[in-house]
Amino acid sequence: MLTGLAGSVLLAVSAWLASPWGLGFAGRNNTLPIRWAQSAPAVAGIALLFMGWLGLRTAAIGQLWRSFVIWCAPLLVSPPLLSKDAWAYLEQGWIVLRGFDPYLTGLSLNGGPFAERVDIYWQGTTTVYPPLALLIQAGVVAISGTHPFWSLLAMRLPGVLAVVVIGACLPRIAKATGQDAAAALWLGLANPLLVVHFVGGAHNDAWAVALGVAGIWCAVRWRAAWPLGCVLVGLGMAVKQPIGLMMVAVALYGVAAGPDVPARQAWRATLGQAVWRLPVGLLATLAGFAVPTLVSGWGIGWATGSGAPQTAGSQSVAHTMAATLQMVTGWPMADCVAFVGPIFLTIGAVIIAWLGWRYAASRPITFAAWGLVAFAFTYPSLQPWYALWGGVLLGAVVLSARASDWVVTLTGCLLITSVLLDYAGWPIPVVQTIAVAGAWPLLRVVERARLGASAT
Repeated sequence: MLTGLAGSVLLAVSAWLASPWGLGFAGRNNTLPIRWAQSAPAVAGIALLFMGWLGLRTAAIGQLWRSFVIWCAPLLVSPPLLSKDAWAYLEQGWIVLRGFDPYLTGLSLNGGPFAERVDIYWQGTTTVYPPLALLIQAGVVAISGTHPFWSLLAMRLPGVLAVVVIGACLPRIAKATGQDAAAALWLGLANPLLVVHFVGGAHNDAWAVALGVAGIWCAVRWRAAWPLGCVLVGLGMAVKQPIGLMMVAVALYGVAAGPDVPARQAWRATLGQAVWRLPVGLLATLAGFAVPTLVSGWGIGWATGSGAPQTAGSQSVAHTMAATLQMVTGWPMADCVAFVGPIFLTIGAVIIAWLGWRYAASRPITFAAWGLVAFAFTYPSLQPWYALWGGVLLGAVVLSARASDWVVTLTGCLLITSVLLDYAGWPIPVVQTIAVAGAWPLLRVVERARLGASAT
């Protein structure tokens, strides 16, 4: 617990240094001493937090909650960690409060109190977030009085509530699927990726995931209430669209054939129910999505927003392939992304379809978890916290020891790439190479930690 706390404190120090109240925002254009000053505490903090997490692998639920609260405490009173997205959320909330249409009004164009602190890449772009995300952001700005600092801290409140909901639901979902509740909480809630990005970074993905997980819990707790669970998934989709994939888990959980039934037999046994539950679930999900859309009056302008994540640099394989294509052909980067992106989206669709055949009729929660992970890694833009869309559920599904070790290892790699890209400002290919090269030795550390925890 104390090891993780030391890591969290160092991360908070790094967040202060990489803020307007420290050395200024992190960026590749900063001098080398500033980049080192901002990134060194973060690297040490990530390492300590990760090791503290490994040490809790066999901890009880109560100890996991205590550790999680203690680790989060320093981050709750610090500026956003490893991201400037919270400033864009505040700017979007201010735009809504001023009565502008957020799908037509570019960020930082109206002289708001948060305008200058929005990442320069997103200034002038329109949002791609669905309406519920924007309504929540507007509510935070209204309550906090548009004060730059207090509004920034207030933007964490929805995320804190979200992770509490996630933590409350995961053990119950795990018990229903025959998994260990504490192990699910360890991998889903105490996970440093969640602590760093959902709490420290204040990303709105936390709100979406919480609504989706709550929808699954609803279907698990009251099987007859699964349409309500789909409505909750729809509300989550109204924050972040990919969460809609959880609808399949909600609709099919109550009629799933069971984890030991082969796919062909599972579909044969479940098909009669699936042919009507999936369309009804889709309608209920769309109803949940439609409510904030109708209330806002903005329509679906998010579909044509210019601030799409795939237009920015990221550590996705698709983006790296597009950059390679640009280097070889000399094409504009936008054209390369337009060429490579659909290829990877098609690969993702094929993987998700296979997962649906393999798991949706027998273990639908497993399908939702791995399906969202597959989507995150084949989407043309990958940010580390995207892995949490489905990753928070992985502790509540059947994982072999080897698969679990790889999930933990990948978590560590994503944490390292977060710091090296956002604070150290290293080139994306270099960071990806370090992550790949470091995965194998890190896997050995994770394996030894698991075996050591099992022996005690």
